[in-house]
Amino acid sequence: MPLFRVPAFKLLFILICGAAVCQPPPAQAASPNPLSGSWMMPGASPTGRWVTPQHDAVIEIIPCGANLCGQIVGMALAPGAPVPQDWQGDSQCNLTILEVAPDDNGDGTTSWSGSILDPRDGSVYHASIRLDAAHNLNLHAYIGLPIFGETQSWTPYHGTKLRSCRLPGMLPQD
Repeated sequence: MPLFRVPAFKLLFILICGAAVCQPPPAQAASPNPLSGSWMMPGASPTGRWVTPQHDAVIEIIPCGANLCGQIVGMALAPGAPVPQDWQGDSQCNLTILEVAPDDNGDGTTSWSGSILDPRDGSVYHASIRLDAAHNLNLHAYIGLPIFGETQSWTPYHGTKLRSCRLPGMLPQD
């Protein structure tokens, strides 16, 4: 269940150039990402249930102390298929994969930064989240510097009640 992927060319870029020497390609500045910038509404919170871009999981973000934590609460599984296990052999159901703390952006908006866990192999990556103007959650996961990562847009989950971490009527999109 891929929650995010770091493109191979970015990993190769890190290995060949080194993070302190290389600059991001200028094409990024020429075509601005419409999902970037400070669009977080004051007082808005990313708590709630979110569907991953592949529609294969629902992540619930809840307060955990002063931070926010995200755990897998639903997965698109074929009928009768077992719930996947994490890298330690435990169920991925209710596994906490995201922990972020609030960042004041200085402009009255808030974003959150921390880490995200890949449940398949236990890898931990830097992560930042914020809400966009359409009220989608944008998760940016990266290695080292934010330019060496990828942003995903998670949409709010408005589906039916989840039972045993199974998403009724949803199967992963190819």
